[in-house]
Amino acid sequence: MSSLAFLWPLVACVVTGASLYVTRGVLDQVVTSQGVVRLAFLPPWQAWIGFTGFAALLIIGIDHLNAPRGTTAGRRPRLGHLVLPLVGAWVLLVPYLPVVPDRVPVLQILGGPLRNVVWLVIGGQLVWVLWQARLLTARWIERWSLRQAAAAIGVCTALLSAGAASRLTGTALFPAGDEPHYLVIAQSLWRDGDLKIENNHTRGDYHEYYAPDLDPHYLTRGADGEIYSIHPVGLPVLLAPVYAAGGYYGVVAILITMAGLAATLAWWWMVGALNSTGAATFAWAAVAASAPFLLNTFTVYPEIVAGLAVMVALVLAVGGHRSRPGVGRWVAIGVACAVLPWLSTKYAPLSAVLWLVALARLPKKEPASFLRNPKVWALAAPYGLALVAWFSFFYAYWGSPWPQAPYGSLTQTTPGNLIFGGPGLLFDQEYGLLAFAPVYALAATGLVAMWRLGGDLRRQAIEIALIFGALLATVGAFGIWWGGTSAPARPIASGLLLLSLPIATAFRAAPAGSPRRAAQHLLLWVSIGVALTLTLAQDGLLINNDRDGTSALLAWWLPRWDTWTLVPSFVRRDATVALLQTSLWLGVGGAAGWLLARLRNTRPGTSALSAISVFGGALLMLALTMRWLPGHPTALRTDLRARSRLAALDAYDARALPVALVYDPLRKARASDAIPLFRLEVEPGSRTDRQPLRVIDNGRFSLPAAEYDVEVTFGDHVPAQPTPLSLQVGRAGPPLDTWMLQPRPGERWHTSLHLPVDASFVGFRGPAEMERSIGAITISPTAVIDAGARPRVPTVISSARYEGVDVYLHDELVYPEPAGFWTLGGRTLMATVAPPLGRTSPVVLTVRCGSQANRLTLSAHDWQQTLDLTPGRLMSVALPPAVGGVIALTISTENGFFPGELDPASRDRRFLGVWIEVTKEP
Repeated sequence: MSSLAFLWPLVACVVTGASLYVTRGVLDQVVTSQGVVRLAFLPPWQAWIGFTGFAALLIIGIDHLNAPRGTTAGRRPRLGHLVLPLVGAWVLLVPYLPVVPDRVPVLQILGGPLRNVVWLVIGGQLVWVLWQARLLTARWIERWSLRQAAAAIGVCTALLSAGAASRLTGTALFPAGDEPHYLVIAQSLWRDGDLKIENNHTRGDYHEYYAPDLDPHYLTRGADGEIYSIHPVGLPVLLAPVYAAGGYYGVVAILITMAGLAATLAWWWMVGALNSTGAATFAWAAVAASAPFLLNTFTVYPEIVAGLAVMVALVLAVGGHRSRPGVGRWVAIGVACAVLPWLSTKYAPLSAVLWLVALARLPKKEPASFLRNPKVWALAAPYGLALVAWFSFFYAYWGSPWPQAPYGSLTQTTPGNLIFGGPGLLFDQEYGLLAFAPVYALAATGLVAMWRLGGDLRRQAIEIALIFGALLATVGAFGIWWGGTSAPARPIASGLLLLSLPIATAFRAAPAGSPRRAAQHLLLWVSIGVALTLTLAQDGLLINNDRDGTSALLAWWLPRWDTWTLVPSFVRRDATVALLQTSLWLGVGGAAGWLLARLRNTRPGTSALSAISVFGGALLMLALTMRWLPGHPTALRTDLRARSRLAALDAYDARALPVALVYDPLRKARASDAIPLFRLEVEPGSRTDRQPLRVIDNGRFSLPAAEYDVEVTFGDHVPAQPTPLSLQVGRAGPPLDTWMLQPRPGERWHTSLHLPVDASFVGFRGPAEMERSIGAITISPTAVIDAGARPRVPTVISSARYEGVDVYLHDELVYPEPAGFWTLGGRTLMATVAPPLGRTSPVVLTVRCGSQANRLTLSAHDWQQTLDLTPGRLMSVALPPAVGGVIALTISTENGFFPGELDPASRDRRFLGVWIEVTKEP
């Protein structure tokens, strides 16, 4: 490679420029009369030149960093070796090649959103190479003391978690699941001073942070006949004063603080064990920036508090001479272990093993004096008293001392579940640890390295394996080991920091600049890329899975091909196939690791390119060989005609992406020429996934702003009388339009559909006789608004048509009624108003308040108007002209009322603001 080193900068420049060019485009497949056709929209060719120029500037900048300076002139690396990671971008060109991506469809995944992760990996590898060459340094960090560095670790952990929390909390995702139930218990303790939650649910206390109705979680009433939650009380006891002081977001803040403290303790522990701040920092990043840890740091579950307790107990127990002498240290360990069962029954075995590890770490004297050692009692007393209190708690409230008492006769924990739960928590594509953060694979190699090193590291490897194994076995034996609606690997999130020391040991064992070290960084950046994707993409909806054996993340990366067939699924309860798939993944991964370990190269650039190539080759081998496993499902089962959306249609922009490549065979065309190729269709039985609102044949479509032709094909069995067919836009609320049809057998009925905004839920509704008569519904665009020109509005939740004006609502709690809609009190919300095409007169709204006076502020673009409303008085306001066909209206109210104040029989618990109607056009 040395003789050709001068060529690598040129190759890197060309490959990087071309890869940047294609990744600005979009790749898709469409179904035509000739079959499935691959299609790509790309920027103008001038952009290729621009991206290549940008790549050249980047390489020139690297060369400038590598310029001779002083004594380093004779030792500087060749530029060709420094830019080798950029050559790895060639994989992004593969989906746009002729023939090959059609024969191996899984390769098209690199032309979708996954390309962002690929670029993150390439960028991370490039930074690592420059760091190894000392062209990038952080000397100011090297001057920090260990205490300063540890504090920075805690702050960085909190900032990462706070960033994810700011993006996801306060949405339909968080708080959700069991989170509101923990908060209700905390509210009951704070407001009522008890654990009886029935009155809290009746009052709707949970509406302070959770909008839908919420029933108590209980299976059997307490000994006194009252309702007590099945959820453990340890977390609510800790959070009750926090919620009293800061509400839900105060609780989130304290949990994030605890996560930062736990990460700080883990980093301090690793530095002490390995005497390597670099290895400790890498392992910290591997855990703190991975989805299984990050997405659990701000959720109202006991995982993070338990993780902090585990780290306190373990770090103090193994601290040896670094910890303070005396009995206080052992009291703290005992208290930390004692807290765990109160946080959740699943932590009881974990606490016992952790306590025994601490007991084994006690300084040994002669056997006769062991029980007279005050440190033994300092460790045992808090733990023993807490266990007595724990069993007594169940006896006092449920009449039985066993932790199973709140569940009555329901038994969900059995060793048989470990067949699915144990490996599932590690490898399952929807909830498994390694599926969302492959960097944790280093924990296994790290434990082996710790064993080989011997001494105290070998002992700590055994202790970590026992503690984490106790947690994994307990939660894996639980019937719903995946943890319900939750972030990946939540049931074992409390033990993830235990794995940081093995990860750090594996990192330290790899020679600097070697392919092994490069592969470790690659796994880290892949894990970070997945965490960023789950946090930022699709409004966080990729975190939620339906427990159907198919990963939402994989489906989003490549919706045109069943990528889920390549990754183990233990939720589907087909353990044999899942274990075979897992074995193949482990075998191929082990072979890739063995190959990288045999490569003796020490140049970081070559190592980075080798790691990228081996990693990509391993994934390709898995894709090609997985289908040959016994019992493996058919590799391609996705019906491309039944898709709910087209990526190429969503991204259509004739100005930004004017070039169309149609692979039938390969030919170039204008973007507008490809519009006739777009078609979305649903037939009876083609959609099996249920929708949030019942629509005909589960036929939900996600459509961008455009003009569409709708064709409904009727079969032989049609209704005898006129029957309604309705258009639904939004996953809630009434239909936007309705037609009364008297179809004839075999008839094809057409109508036009004008969507001025993107709508993620479009479907058709009708009675059963109408649904039975329909053979197919086809939607074809006739004129598409460029992506850059579409109105930017929030997700459409519901819609309604008032006096010919379409109103799109974007709030879950705002319901369109036949004449208008109520806004929420003391809130700001958005509504998109779309006048009919060609209307010149302004849209006029009539507004009134409820039982309380209110101030209403309406704003749109550069227009704003404020109205002071009094009960019983109607006021009108004319809206400004539409921009881009719509009026993006912001509605703010200062006050509100509860419907019960006007009608005691009302069950509407919303805090309402003002009533809005669209006035009939004069």
